[in-house]
Amino acid sequence: MKTFFFIILLSFSLFAQDSSMTLRSYEFKLGMTTDQVWENLKPDLNVVEDDAGSLFISDKHDAPVGIIVIKNEKVVKILKDWGTTVKSNVGQVFQTLWKIFKQYDKELDAVKVVPTETYTPKGDKITLQFYITENRFIDVSIQHSVTIYEVLEEKEN
Repeated sequence: MKTFFFIILLSFSLFAQDSSMTLRSYEFKLGMTTDQVWENLKPDLNVVEDDAGSLFISDKHDAPVGIIVIKNEKVVKILKDWGTTVKSNVGQVFQTLWKIFKQYDKELDAVKVVPTETYTPKGDKITLQFYITENRFIDVSIQHSVTIYEVLEEKEN
């Protein structure tokens, strides 16, 4: 009976973790309403809203924090900005990836990696997506700089 209770608790904690993300100590969840998001945003963050309703969040020094994508008044995607560098500093990129994966080390048995290459007028853009769960992945983009996002998105039916 104790084992059954533990399994139920574990599944609830994994589900909760798989539907929420923390941006600068503020928790946001998939499915939150626009009003709930604005209530969670604190005055120490700068927020710019685009025409589609997406919120681009930065700190008081204009360092990117993340992006919250809203459709039909509900959060459908959360991107946590782990940093962008214009230097090709492999050590810094590796250390950032290590920090991200370390927070999920208990859940990681195998990670699916999806490499993509996109051709744009500005040149080739190479992306690696490391899927932690079905709707949570790490996106590493390389074009003229290296950008790392942790992405949590609602899967479409």
